[in-house]
Amino acid sequence: MNKTINPHPTKTILFLISILSLSLLLSTEISAQNEETTQNVVIPKAQVSFIFHLADKVVEGWLAFLDQLGKTFDPIIRPIFSPITKLLEQTYQPWAKICALGLFIGTMIWVWVGMPKEYVNLGRKKKTVWTDLRFWTIISMLPHIIVYLYF
Repeated sequence: MNKTINPHPTKTILFLISILSLSLLLSTEISAQNEETTQNVVIPKAQVSFIFHLADKVVEGWLAFLDQLGKTFDPIIRPIFSPITKLLEQTYQPWAKICALGLFIGTMIWVWVGMPKEYVNLGRKKKTVWTDLRFWTIISMLPHIIVYLYF
C-alpha cells in the first residue's frame, strides 16, 4: 500500500490556518454589515384570518390541558419511570438506535425466512408476491427503519 507523505507538514498547517482566519474575517465583516442593515428594516405585521387566531387559541388550550395533565399524574408516574430513566441515562445513546434497528431488521428476516409461507398466507387465493403478507410486513416496516437511520 503506497502512502503519500507530505514533505512539508508545516506549510500545510499554515495554509489551513490562513484559510480559517480569512473565513473568520470575512464572516465577521458580513455579520457586521447585516447588523447595520437590519436596524433600519421595518417588518409589517401579517394580516391573518380569524382561522389562524382560532387555531392559535386551540393550541394554547391543548398545551394548557397537557400541562395540567402532567402536573396531575406526575406524582403517580415519577416513581415508576424514574428508575428506568436513571438506568437508560447511563447507556451509550447510539445503542438505542442500534438495538431498535436490530429488532426491526431481525423481525423482517424472521417473518420472511423463519415463518412458514403456508402459515402466514393461510387461505389466500392468488399465489403472487403482492398477496404475500410477509412481503407487506417488510414493506410496512421500512418507514420505521428509515426514520431510525435518519435520526
